[in-house]
Amino acid sequence: MTEKVNLKPEEEERLRALCQRSDALNHGYAAVEDEEWTNPEMKARVLGALQEMHAEAEEEFRRYRSEVGIPNPLA
Repeated sequence: MTEKVNLKPEEEERLRALCQRSDALNHGYAAVEDEEWTNPEMKARVLGALQEMHAEAEEEFRRYRSEVGIPNPLA
C-alpha cells in the first residue's frame, strides 16, 4: 500500500535538487567513461572523483528522503 507524503514546497524543491545533482553526476560519469582520453591516468582520476561525488550525492538524497518521510521504494 502506498502512502501519500505531503511535502512543503521547500522540501520538494530540495529533494528535486538533490535528485538532479545525483543524476547529473551519474550522466557526467557515463560521458567521461565513453570518451577517449590521451591521458588514461587523468581519466581514471576524473572517473574516481565523479564516482565518489555521485555516491555522496546519492546518500544525501536517500537521507533527506528518509527525513521527510518518504519510504525507500526498494525496501
